Amino acid sequence: MSNYIRKGIVAFIAIVAAIALLMPYKGMAAGMSLEKVSESPIGEGTSLLKYRHVINGKASNVFVTRVNLNNPYVEVGPIYGTGGKLTVRQNVKKMADERGAIAAINADFFRMDRKGAPFGIVLDKGKLVSSMGKINNWYSFGLLNDKTAIVSHLGFNGTVQAPDGTTAIIQGVNKEEYNPTNDKSHLNKINLYTSDFGATSLGAIKGYEDAVEILVVNDRVKDMRIGNPVGYSIPQGGYVLWGHGVGKQYLLSHFKVNDPVTVTLQTTTDFPVGDRELYSAVGGHMLLVKDGKALTKIPSDSIGGNQPRTAFGVSQDGKTLYMVVVEGPNKSRGVTLDELAQLMLKLGAYNAANLDGGGSTTMVARYPGDTQTTLLNTPKLGAAMRAVPTGLAVFNTAPAGEFANFLFTNGSKGVVGQPITLTVKAYDNHYNPYTLNPADITWTANPADGTFNKNVFTPKRSGTITVTGEYRGVKKSLSLSITAPEVTDIIVSPSPLALRSGGQTSFSVSLKTKSGQVISASPGMVKTSLTAGLGTLQGFTIQAGQTSKSGELVVTYNNIVRKVPVTVGTRWSFWTNTDNLTTLSYHTIPASISTNGSFRQTTDGEPVKASGKALRLAYNFEGSSNVDMRFAYGRFGSSPLSMPGQPLGMKLWVYGDNSLHWLRAELVDAKGKTHYVDLAKQIDWTDWKEIEASFPAGVAYPVALKSLYVVDEEDSTLEPQGTVYFDEISLEYPANTAPVTPPPAPANPTGFTDIKGHWAEATLIEMYKKGIVSGITPTKLGPSVAVTRGQFVTFMDRAFGWTKNNPAKAQSPFKDKLPDYAKASILAAVEKGIVSGFDDGTFKADAPISRAQMAVMMHNAIKKGYGNANKPATLSPSFKDASSFPAYAAESIRFLSERGYVSGDANGGFGPNRTANRAESLVVLDRLMKSF
Repeated sequence: MSNYIRKGIVAFIAIVAAIALLMPYKGMAAGMSLEKVSESPIGEGTSLLKYRHVINGKASNVFVTRVNLNNPYVEVGPIYGTGGKLTVRQNVKKMADERGAIAAINADFFRMDRKGAPFGIVLDKGKLVSSMGKINNWYSFGLLNDKTAIVSHLGFNGTVQAPDGTTAIIQGVNKEEYNPTNDKSHLNKINLYTSDFGATSLGAIKGYEDAVEILVVNDRVKDMRIGNPVGYSIPQGGYVLWGHGVGKQYLLSHFKVNDPVTVTLQTTTDFPVGDRELYSAVGGHMLLVKDGKALTKIPSDSIGGNQPRTAFGVSQDGKTLYMVVVEGPNKSRGVTLDELAQLMLKLGAYNAANLDGGGSTTMVARYPGDTQTTLLNTPKLGAAMRAVPTGLAVFNTAPAGEFANFLFTNGSKGVVGQPITLTVKAYDNHYNPYTLNPADITWTANPADGTFNKNVFTPKRSGTITVTGEYRGVKKSLSLSITAPEVTDIIVSPSPLALRSGGQTSFSVSLKTKSGQVISASPGMVKTSLTAGLGTLQGFTIQAGQTSKSGELVVTYNNIVRKVPVTVGTRWSFWTNTDNLTTLSYHTIPASISTNGSFRQTTDGEPVKASGKALRLAYNFEGSSNVDMRFAYGRFGSSPLSMPGQPLGMKLWVYGDNSLHWLRAELVDAKGKTHYVDLAKQIDWTDWKEIEASFPAGVAYPVALKSLYVVDEEDSTLEPQGTVYFDEISLEYPANTAPVTPPPAPANPTGFTDIKGHWAEATLIEMYKKGIVSGITPTKLGPSVAVTRGQFVTFMDRAFGWTKNNPAKAQSPFKDKLPDYAKASILAAVEKGIVSGFDDGTFKADAPISRAQMAVMMHNAIKKGYGNANKPATLSPSFKDASSFPAYAAESIRFLSERGYVSGDANGGFGPNRTANRAESLVVLDRLMKSF
């Protein structure tokens, strides 16, 4: 359906009333035929039929859901929006599955350039979700409270009454701007909005910027706003009166806050209902069949020609409903509206009406045993299913019943020796899904053909093999086509295998045949063995041992043998900081929100972990629908960052925003294939955190880093915007590979450009020469970079040589993992009583060290002989913030400051809770060393 139809669909309606439509049709015209291809029940009182409809030698596929409304377990009604919100459109399948329908078709017309409120009615079990638009000669589906279906021209009457007794007309309920017959829907009108409309009311839209909105709760005015651009969030039981022009003046002159409001809403029908009531309804379009006669010369406006079509029809007694979809290009011919009318009559409709067609045409149905629906027709030109506001659906309300039948769901092809898992779906005597474990079925086959292990069959020979399953008296057979190909090679992936100590890794085995076919092998098809000491082998999974070791995996098929090198043990190697990454770009899906964010290096004052600059990814998904997934990419320019060697994984520091969004990395391998790496399923932290991730098996090296990105999953309710930072990326390699060459150190210390003229320059150069500290880049020493607890203990270890010739052997007493670079130093310091952890049992090696914590560690070191404990006190400093010294650190700060190891700041304070940086921590450590 063209966009024009939804933007200006009623341009032709004034003509319609003057056109005579009741020309009788008798039988199918020459050159037309209708052949039933299949028919099967899909639920209580509901059958699915498929026809081949031929017109002048060209065929169309026709899908029909036929519903017997006399069945007590049948229910028919509208489906709409998402989660009960009318304007949050989604496709018919998603709407049907959300509501548990067994079949559904698309219904009403809507404007694709707006949120998408329908032009017609949505009445759901007596609840008016959206009123019928005031459009002459449009016909809707209706269901009366005695389950009689009707095709009727529906109308709407609404009024609002003020406290002074005056009344005004309500044009519609939950409508966006459209063109009624000979009128305007919002110009000088009052419209009403409920919480069913969407997240908010209509608000001040384009062309109606000065509209007024009155929020009514418990039938009293709660608030009034003119020019409200975002609309009101409407509570359950409340509603909003929206007014423009004359309607606005009435609302403003007759209501004030706390005034009572009386609203009357009525749906009318031209069908004689007697004492019955309209129970459910959904909007339609032009009448096709009236009182058993197919109409002709039906006005089509721009919906002309052979198009995909959607329609509904009812029998003369109103107890049979026909929901019909005609498939169009590129799978079928499609039909005109006149041809659709003839088709509906032939199918059995006594009255019928058109629904929205073209690209919106959709029919889905839930086959017996399935838990979700399946798309039946191919959308126009093979496009994806269109998101629409409404549909007409059938529901099976029968309770859970007794087992009735089961069907095979697995394929019928296999290879000799390769196990085949037999899977089934089942349904009960009401056609509802029935839970059946295929392992509970009794399976049999000729013993010479193969063997069963519950529902897993392993064939012994090639050819056709019949297997049979029986459950509660129902017996089903499946013919399997088994081949025995001539194998010429074995392919093991990945190869070689690098395993983490104590980790578990799976590999795949494929068999290449003489004809070039590649067959996935199962553990039962090949023999495997593993070098002793590497770990244990179970199927195609290796549980690695704890000891670093090299060996091989041997895979054998008949006389073919393949040996794969295996290494247990990995190591991390620093790869890159982010100081020199400047060719950065920001991309989004959808592209329309690409201006809402950025990807760049940090500037002064923004978070940096341990180098000169970090990377900043700011994202904002506002301005796009949350129905589908949304992506914000930080890309590394036109060429991805190539990773050296064959890394198995990566880790990097991430400053989180606690947004709970999904964080991923995008890799490109040597074959140009994109691989996606989960860094964090949820960003559920703030401040810096080191994130570790493994690369997927099957990566073709060399591999490159293309992007770091944030994902907002479909139907998200998370905060749409945030900012994350990245710094310091390391790569994981097999333990026996040579380390990645680190960034070269400057030829001499003066090569550090960030310490020239620094107050601690001389000390920093001296500490660098002694090997206590190294640069954070080839040209930067990072004097102002914060120091972590683990880093400071490592500086102390290098200064005093605790682990140089005597590595610590103690087990870690802490609950949290100690970083590899600092583990030995921390354990040595714990053994010596110089450091301890926190009350919760953690050490928090990656947490920034405060000046108070640093003072305690230094004081403990002096007590243990690493420093001059007898150095006399020569100073009597008085710090302004002495009252804020932590109790555990007050004595240490006093002892060190009196002996000149530590000093205060220019403002006379000590700053016990301030994070120590590299310069001051190395200076105090230098003083300690010189007193030793």
